[in-house]
Amino acid sequence: MKISNILSRIPLRLRYLIGFFLMLLLIFVAQKAIFMLYNMGKADGAPFFSCLASLWYGLHLDIVTACYLTAIPLLLVIVSCFVRLPLRRIAIPYYVLICLVFTLLFIVDLVLYSYWGAKPDANDLIYAAKPKEMLAGLPVWFTILGFVVVGLLVWGCVMLLRWVTPRTLMPLKGWRSRLKALLYLPLGALLFLGMRGSVSESTANPSYAYFSSYPFCNHAALNPTFSMFHSLFKIQDLAKEFESMPDEEVDAILGDIFEPDATLADTLLRIEHPNILLIIWEGGGKGMVGGNDTISPNFCRLISEGVYFSNCYSSNFRTDRGIVSVLSGWLGLPTSSLVKRPDLCRNLPSLASTLKAEGYSTTMTFGGDIDYADMRLYFVETGFSSATGFEKFPSSLNTGAWGVPDEYVLTPSVLIPDHGPFFSTVLTLSSHEPWDVNYHRLPTARENAFAYTDSCIAILVDSLKTTPLWDSLLIVIVPDHGVPNLPGESFTKLAAAEIPLLWLGGALSKPCVVDCMMNQSDLAATLLAQMHLDVKPFVFSRNVLGTKYPERKRFAVHAVKNRLTYIAPDTIASYDCISHSLEFGAPDDGHFIEALLQRVYKTSAALSSR
Repeated sequence: MKISNILSRIPLRLRYLIGFFLMLLLIFVAQKAIFMLYNMGKADGAPFFSCLASLWYGLHLDIVTACYLTAIPLLLVIVSCFVRLPLRRIAIPYYVLICLVFTLLFIVDLVLYSYWGAKPDANDLIYAAKPKEMLAGLPVWFTILGFVVVGLLVWGCVMLLRWVTPRTLMPLKGWRSRLKALLYLPLGALLFLGMRGSVSESTANPSYAYFSSYPFCNHAALNPTFSMFHSLFKIQDLAKEFESMPDEEVDAILGDIFEPDATLADTLLRIEHPNILLIIWEGGGKGMVGGNDTISPNFCRLISEGVYFSNCYSSNFRTDRGIVSVLSGWLGLPTSSLVKRPDLCRNLPSLASTLKAEGYSTTMTFGGDIDYADMRLYFVETGFSSATGFEKFPSSLNTGAWGVPDEYVLTPSVLIPDHGPFFSTVLTLSSHEPWDVNYHRLPTARENAFAYTDSCIAILVDSLKTTPLWDSLLIVIVPDHGVPNLPGESFTKLAAAEIPLLWLGGALSKPCVVDCMMNQSDLAATLLAQMHLDVKPFVFSRNVLGTKYPERKRFAVHAVKNRLTYIAPDTIASYDCISHSLEFGAPDDGHFIEALLQRVYKTSAALSSR
């Protein structure tokens, strides 16, 4: 029997629903294939057949997503049993809407994965509120091409769905015929079951797509539309997000590693309460800064003049999360950004609030839009008396893709208050894509961007050396996060976690190198202990110069999107936060990571109840 004859025996309405559903599945499978081809450089050796299997294992969540999107067409079909329905005219606007949504999410997923090596989720919607800044790192031609591609893909998907849609559905005649409408109600129950993803207690979640030991294959299998909307309903539930064991077991595993310690094994400050200038270097990874005297010769020169923490790791991979680690001594959250939570931010400890209570003036300066990613909210809530962005500067200086270039921001007149004591913080921006700096010493724009900021910092430091302020000044230079050593490399590479940390200034008692393993989040407790100030509020910040630190478990953690890497002197382990499983490493390391995540997330959630 011919296929056309078989299809003709299926009622038109049912044929439409089946065609619509199968066409969505076809689109989602095609998205996966394009995703893998575009991001094959991130496959990290995944075998061809494992990548091909992503199409099969991803079908489960594709079906779940398609069930959600088929609910409206089913409702229209039921209505059409009783009234004449110009189906195509009514359905096309719905098609445009859903195609626009899942196409935009697909393109965002496609492009951002090539930079992050991880799937975007609801936490990243915070950046969409500032489209100018979000697109600043992209060339104009690429942005225009993106809009064209999105438009063509939306049009193509709409046309495919239109092709399976009848022009008009006529009402069923007679009450007996209309009883047939009841036959579509079981389809609603079937769709509901499809939305749940199973008949068990477990409902559909991203881990359904995880089948491989190769993260790339799992990420390729995960439907980007499902992933984004699933994360929307999970973003607030921090307390239970990583609850895997009794709190008593967590305490037993972690022991006293975060016990407050204000003791000093070494005194680095000549002055107990110096004036402090904190320079947070955008993306200043060790491959660009501190470990490369071709790109950052000035920083490498300054290392010998100060206290250099040579074994430091960033806690996170984004600016909005890195500033929380630096200023609040908080460990990175791989699935959440605390700056977008006012209820949590106002209760975070911070260097600014601690020093403000000691009579310090507290200022934050940024050459870009300080409202981007809700950063101003965080700064104000955590004790900065003033937090200013590009509005502080003449509009004629706002010439960079992200704002005012570093040479105009990193100056004594901008950063040094008239009276002390002061805690002045500045966040640089020029060493950020698209690397548009007026500096051309090195072969690539990326290298020149870091070299440019390096020269700006050197000019600032050298100028401060000639002032009376130098004798009472402590300059702290620390990146907000690391950066891959090579363009196009993933932030999941361990090298992207390595950062320099340098203290300079006349307030130091001596230059030296501190080689103990630490996180950037440990800066807060280490600095405050040197100043004989209270470190107890900084529950995840360790005083690495304390007398107890050598006896405790030394480690660092680095959080990227949905993944936490644990780094110790003798081991490295990586934990996937979607499948809640160890990607690699010893089982004991996996238990430690699970305990750490549970402690960090529960403690973060508890901030809202203070």
